[in-house]
Amino acid sequence: MKYKSIIAAVAVTAMFVDNTANAQVTTKDSIATSKVQHFNFDDMASETIGKGIQRKWFHGEKGQMTIFNLEKGAHIPWHQHPNEQITYIMSGKVKIKTIIDGKETFVEVGAGEVIVFPENVPHEFWALEDTVDLDVHVPVREDWLSKELPEYLKKSK
Repeated sequence: MKYKSIIAAVAVTAMFVDNTANAQVTTKDSIATSKVQHFNFDDMASETIGKGIQRKWFHGEKGQMTIFNLEKGAHIPWHQHPNEQITYIMSGKVKIKTIIDGKETFVEVGAGEVIVFPENVPHEFWALEDTVDLDVHVPVREDWLSKELPEYLKKSK
């Protein structure tokens, strides 16, 4: 009886996995973008993009992910972009200036907290501690695809 339950569970799992795999390649978008990519942040070289600011990043078809290592006192100047930005502070703490309800506001965001910036909402960061910041941008930041730093990042050097 015990073996029949295990066999049934395996059969159900196999059906689920099979259906999931098929679903991934039968949607309109996934047919064109079905290339699976695999990245390891530990294997990526960091690039210094400003005083006390290092980043590692990659992108898929529709979004990108970045890990910033910010030294205490690092500053990412006031900027905005046409991308939604989801920021998760993995460790440390930042002070952020942004616009909330039409007013310039300062917010402190610490380890384990998330802040979401809708597209075109200006923001600025100061690292209050050594900080590891994981950012997701959707769509891909076109201004990051060239080797040239965006103007606002040049101000942080």
